[in-house]
Amino acid sequence: MIQKVNKKSVPDYAKKPVLGFSTWSSQLLDDVPGYGGKHLNPWFNEQQIKEVSDAMKVKLPRYEYINLDSGWYLNIENTANTKSINLLHRCTECDEYGRWAARDDLFPNGFRALSDYLKQNGHKLGVYLLPGIRQDAVDKRCRIKGTNHTVDELVQLRKEGCGFAGTTFMPDAHNELAMAYYQSIADLLHEYGVSYVKLDAVGPGGGNEYYPYQAPDNRACTVMLYNALNKYGIWVEISWYIDHSYADEWAQISNGARIYVDIESYSTRTMTSTHRVMQRITPCEKWAQKCVVGSDYGFYIDLDVVLVGMTVNGKCVDGLDNDEVRQTYISFWAMVSSVFCIGSDPRTIPDKYLSWYNHKEILDIHQSGIMAKPIGSGDVWQNRKQVWWKKLKDGRIYACLINAHTYIFMLGFSHEVSIQFEDIGLKRAYIKDVWTGKDLGLFEDRYSIVLRAAQSQLLQIIPA
Repeated sequence: MIQKVNKKSVPDYAKKPVLGFSTWSSQLLDDVPGYGGKHLNPWFNEQQIKEVSDAMKVKLPRYEYINLDSGWYLNIENTANTKSINLLHRCTECDEYGRWAARDDLFPNGFRALSDYLKQNGHKLGVYLLPGIRQDAVDKRCRIKGTNHTVDELVQLRKEGCGFAGTTFMPDAHNELAMAYYQSIADLLHEYGVSYVKLDAVGPGGGNEYYPYQAPDNRACTVMLYNALNKYGIWVEISWYIDHSYADEWAQISNGARIYVDIESYSTRTMTSTHRVMQRITPCEKWAQKCVVGSDYGFYIDLDVVLVGMTVNGKCVDGLDNDEVRQTYISFWAMVSSVFCIGSDPRTIPDKYLSWYNHKEILDIHQSGIMAKPIGSGDVWQNRKQVWWKKLKDGRIYACLINAHTYIFMLGFSHEVSIQFEDIGLKRAYIKDVWTGKDLGLFEDRYSIVLRAAQSQLLQIIPA
C-alpha cells in the first residue's frame, strides 16, 4: 500500500494546476484546412509549434505548457491507410534502445532545438507516451541502454501493457532492469528538454461509463515512470477515465488525472458539444470528496482540454451552442482547478475569447489549486441545478451556479438556481458577478437567479 502523500514534498512546478495548450483536439479536424492528420500525419511540426509559442507569449502570457499529443514519435510509413484506433497508436519506430524517438520529418532540427526555442518564450514542452515496454522494441530485441540486457527479457509472458492493445507489454516483474528501461526513457526526454508527459491508457481506468476499466492495472509501470521522470522535475499526467477509488495512490505517482472520457466529439469538422461539457460535472463529485486533490498535494483533476473559440477563416468550429456555454465551460474548469490546456489554436482565437482566457480573477480562482465542492448532488442527471463553491486560502469565497439541463442534441429548459448561505456558513452576504465585475447587492439567507440551459453565473460571495 502506498503511504499518504507528504504535503511538504510538492515541487514548485506542481503547486498550481497547468495552464497551457495541447494539440490533440485540432489533430482530429481532418476536414478543417490547416489541421487534422490524427496520429499519422499531424498538422503540427517544428515551425508550426514555434508559431504557436510566439502567439502564446503575446496573447496568453500566463500559459506555460505546449503539449504535443500522439504523432510526435510515429513512423507513418508503417501505419498508413489503417482505420484501427489501436493501429493508429501502434509503436512502429523506436531508437536503438527501444525508446520513444522524435520524428525528424516533423522536427528536422531535433526536439532539443524546439524546447530551447519554447524556453526562450517562457514555455515548456510536453509529449504523449504510453506505459509499458514498447512492442516494436521487443520484436527488435533492443538493448536497454547502460546494460547488456535486451527488452524482450522483461516480457516473456507478453501481457498487454496499457489500454491500447498491441502497443506495449507489461513487464513480468517490476525490477531493477525494468527501472533501467524506464529511466533511459526519462533520460532521453530530459535531453529533449521535455517538462510534461501525458501518460495515456493508464489503469485501473480507461474505457467509458458503459464499458469501464478497459486498461489493465499498470500502476507499477506508472510508479516507475513517475520516479524516473520526477528526477528531472517533469510533470506527469495520467489518462483516461482514471478510477477515483485509487486517488490516494494516483496523488503519489502523478500530478494530474484525466477523470472522464475525451471531450472531443471526434467529428472532423467541429470539436465538441455542449452536452460533452456538461457531462464532466458529474464525475467531479467523487473526486471532490478526496482530500488529496489540490495544491497541497500537487495533484489535480483533468477534465480535458478547453476548446472555447477555435476559429478558422473567421468561423468558430468549437461545436458549442453559444457564448453562455463557452463561459460556463471556462468557469467550471476554473472552479475545480482542473488542468487547463487550451485545445483551440492560440494563433487564431478571437480577442473576445482571449480576454476570457486571460481574465485575472478567473485565473486567480483556477490557480488557487483548490477544488470546488458541490452543494447537494453533483450528478447532473439527478440535479440539473448545480451549485459548486470553494474558499481560497486568502479567504475569498466563490460559487458557480449552473443550469446543467442539456441533452445530446439539444438544450433543455430554464431553471431558477439558488445558493443557500447557511450551506457555506453565512447569513448575509454581498454578491459580485465575477465575469462582469458588477456588484449585485446585499442578500439575506440566499441568492437566486434564473438561468437558461447550460448558462451559469460565477459569483464572489463577501460575508456581511
